[in-house]
Amino acid sequence: MKTQRNTETIEPSTGVMKDDSFPSSPPRSQITLRAVLLGCLLLPVNAYWIAMVEMVWHGFHFSATSIPMNVIFIVFTLALLNTGVQRFFPAYALSQAELIVIYVMLASTTAVIAHDNMVSLMGLLSHPFWFASPENEWKQLLHPLLPRWLVMGHTEIARPFYEGGENFFTGGYLRYWITPILSWTAIACLIFFLVAFMNVMIRRQWIEHERMPYPIAQLPLDMTDSRTQFFRNRGMWWGFGIAAGIEIINGLNFLYPSVPLIPIREPTADLALWLTYEPWDAIGTTYFHLRLFMIGLCFLLPIDLSFSMAFFYWLRKAQFIGGRAAGFYTIPYYPFQPSQATGAAIAIVVMALWAGRKHFREIGKRIIGMSTPLDDSREPMRYRSAAIGIVVCLILLYIISSQAGMSAWVFAPFFGLYMVISLAITRIRAELGPPVHNMGGVNPQTILTTVVGMGPFGHSNLTVFSLFSWFNGSNRSHPMPHQLEGFKLAQRTGISYRRLMWVMMFAIIPSVFSAFLIYLFSLYKFGASIAVDAPGQVLGPGQSTYSQLAGWFQFPQDVDIFGTTAIGLGFAFTMFLGIMRLKFIWWPLHPVGYAMGINGGTMDHYWFALILSGTIKFIVFKVGGARLYRRFLPFFLGLILGDVVSGCYWSILSVIIETPLYVVWFW
Repeated sequence: MKTQRNTETIEPSTGVMKDDSFPSSPPRSQITLRAVLLGCLLLPVNAYWIAMVEMVWHGFHFSATSIPMNVIFIVFTLALLNTGVQRFFPAYALSQAELIVIYVMLASTTAVIAHDNMVSLMGLLSHPFWFASPENEWKQLLHPLLPRWLVMGHTEIARPFYEGGENFFTGGYLRYWITPILSWTAIACLIFFLVAFMNVMIRRQWIEHERMPYPIAQLPLDMTDSRTQFFRNRGMWWGFGIAAGIEIINGLNFLYPSVPLIPIREPTADLALWLTYEPWDAIGTTYFHLRLFMIGLCFLLPIDLSFSMAFFYWLRKAQFIGGRAAGFYTIPYYPFQPSQATGAAIAIVVMALWAGRKHFREIGKRIIGMSTPLDDSREPMRYRSAAIGIVVCLILLYIISSQAGMSAWVFAPFFGLYMVISLAITRIRAELGPPVHNMGGVNPQTILTTVVGMGPFGHSNLTVFSLFSWFNGSNRSHPMPHQLEGFKLAQRTGISYRRLMWVMMFAIIPSVFSAFLIYLFSLYKFGASIAVDAPGQVLGPGQSTYSQLAGWFQFPQDVDIFGTTAIGLGFAFTMFLGIMRLKFIWWPLHPVGYAMGINGGTMDHYWFALILSGTIKFIVFKVGGARLYRRFLPFFLGLILGDVVSGCYWSILSVIIETPLYVVWFW
């Protein structure tokens, strides 16, 4: 059975699916009130699920992957139920557009309230007060600089936050928390609006002109399209059954150890255990993982990008080994992976802007009122309105940041770098769609303190850097790629861009505000100290953030010459890779692969899946071309769904019985 529309072709050289339907006049699909209402009803349900599983127990990290597993599960359940409704009560069945609207609402808001974002923020709110001691001197060092409208300094009110056993709503705690809740809700929403307005500027260039593949959009698109007969495809159910069956057995093993364990979650092997002599012992953790949802996701990736990521992952390992052999390991932070990735991210944005320079020039003309043939009537909003929106968001963020203690000269590079990094991550998702895009250390505060040193910023700016670290830390969960993928799904299904834009912006405010209340309710009931994987995602970020801040105050660092040089070299090398791909069609290495492969420990968990899936995909194309690929694709989509559904089943059951259970993915 087919799972692709007839408007799709496949690029033979890379195995990337291209959409040949040019959206000049797509069939229009309505955004219905019932879809928006259903999405709104699911927002607090989704938040409570995240609160219990990702925050309180620090278990199944379903929002830390590129494809939001919790949202896929919800939409899969709705789509599966919808097939029955279509058969018996067709007048009441949800359309594909309605299911896509629900998916976009949940995915884009999950990116903000997720494990790596708002869950981490919860750890920053009262940690420096509750854990202050004479030994760490936080009371003298940190307390005078922390804005009381962004933190909660009443230690007695915070006691049940860490110890549990109280009802947040009936215990009179809300009045102590309402000010930081409203303040951070405003900040989170402004950041969400800022990147949404940026997406308006790049949507047409990246979706219609360059026609990026957007691999992450493949599964929700197929799953919600009744014409693909997705739920009647035997290959999909074979993949689903294999993955779900294995995870059900492993879940039973968690409950009853006599049931045999199939080693999917745990590393099959670690190469570092065999390489124990210098310099080979510097290789670090190198897992051979067989996680089935990773294998399925990697099968969706372009072949050249998969192998580029794997190649540069091993180049990173070679830097460790070569550095040990040459004695470079004595240099702090060698081999400067985050700095290399920072240079790569900046170069990716430069190349993307240069590739679309003609289009962006016309956008500039439209904004300032010059004559241009560019029509923006069908965009999510007029380009001038989006530009005004960006300016307004930045002005409001500046007012808030200055009140928190950030200097005017620091605000511009800080949020300028944040916007550049956001564009880079969105571009990586559009071109590559990696299962996880962990870019730890690629953030404004790290870049600025590396290039400038800590002395010029002063204690107030460094404090704001720390308070703002929650939304730019590891970049595994970011709203901008989800928003742009929403516009891609809208293009494919005929949904009005403008209406979808308003729906996303409408959903973020109640989502963030309700998430704050639900998170605090959960923490006051269970306590922040009971995480299974200690210290968890509340105590962990709080401890690391404020310990680092105190260290900055006590031992300020000068300009990092080596780190700054690595940023420049990473930028230059990425530009070189881009030029080589532009000049020579045979050049195999992709600059996006370098940005992802050179940094982030998460690659340790799916480099083997990249090679395995990429090899299978390469063989499939060589043997049977696009036709055979389409026959194989449902099986790999089934692997993703089987792992996601079974993992979500165990996590939902754990919420129901209020006990941590088997976890499919926790990195």
